[in-house]
Amino acid sequence: MYPIVSVEALNDEVTRMVVSAPDIARKIKPGQFIMLRIDEVGERIPLTMNDCDPKAGTVTIVFQAVGATTMRLATLKPGDALLDFVGPLGNPTELEGAKRACVIGGGLGTAIAYPQAKWLHDHGCQVDVITGFRTQDLVIMQDEIEAVASRSIVMTDDGSNGNKGVVTEPLKRWIDEGADYDLVLAVGPVIMMKFVAKTTEPYGIPTLVSMNPLMIDGTGMCGGCRVKVGDEYLHACVDGPDFDGHLVDFDAAMRRGVMYQGYEGSARKAMAKQLSEARDCDVAAGLREADAPGEGGRARGRITLDEATEAQLASMEPDKAKKVRAALEAKAAREAAAAAAAHAEQAGAGQSVYDGEGE
Repeated sequence: MYPIVSVEALNDEVTRMVVSAPDIARKIKPGQFIMLRIDEVGERIPLTMNDCDPKAGTVTIVFQAVGATTMRLATLKPGDALLDFVGPLGNPTELEGAKRACVIGGGLGTAIAYPQAKWLHDHGCQVDVITGFRTQDLVIMQDEIEAVASRSIVMTDDGSNGNKGVVTEPLKRWIDEGADYDLVLAVGPVIMMKFVAKTTEPYGIPTLVSMNPLMIDGTGMCGGCRVKVGDEYLHACVDGPDFDGHLVDFDAAMRRGVMYQGYEGSARKAMAKQLSEARDCDVAAGLREADAPGEGGRARGRITLDEATEAQLASMEPDKAKKVRAALEAKAAREAAAAAAAHAEQAGAGQSVYDGEGE
């Protein structure tokens, strides 16, 4: 078992989790990933390393709740444990020798691009960083990025942070202004990486993209994660996940990425229902605890009511207050689960350039 050390919500959709995995922490490098399984009935999913601490023996992962497993993963807390946490898998990003680089992250890809930017910075490379998000409220890891970047800019689809546009705009501008990049690295949605590669190709700038296709075992046996690179098919899990962006067939990758969209949508809805029922059970358990001899007070469900509602409940007769609380908390639980499912449905459908990796 692999204990969860800490859990932090980076925004309404993205969670950062630190897991105790000493053997992996000593070996994993930027660009590599792990395969995890929550329990014996869970599916295996790949998540790329966001950070590691060899001394503490921890590996940090960042994920967006876009599927059934990541929705469930987001409900875990410190002290819980993962059944399987396997790695390091894949090849480290080839960063040796770079003197001037531009690292680009789209949405959740920002968390995955961060360790590469940090490694380059720590090894004397001048690093520019461009990140893109749908809106200002979804921006993540800005402080960490600024700490390792020579200069950085955040672009948003809606311009809510003052920089409306896509990541290729500052990339092209900086190149035209004389940035002599010997490496561009892009991590994020496939459509974003495609246009980053198209932007750098006329300049002949080496460009790496991190591919995250459908993956089952992570060791090259299933063939599910194949990617067309030039005239050959390679496996993202053992040949990648980084490939020459000027050779990747991005259109084929996008077609493969939506093959199981219907199944994934059904799984998300089923998980949302399951989580809602679990929250309702939490409310019921809290009420039973409140009814226990010698006990009193409020239910200990996961849903917290606002202060005004709490004040109204406090003014009621105890028995009536418990019934009203149970109904309110159950209703709030169902609404929260429905909202989570809606977020996951939108993200899983890939409606935005800056949606997450889909892990």
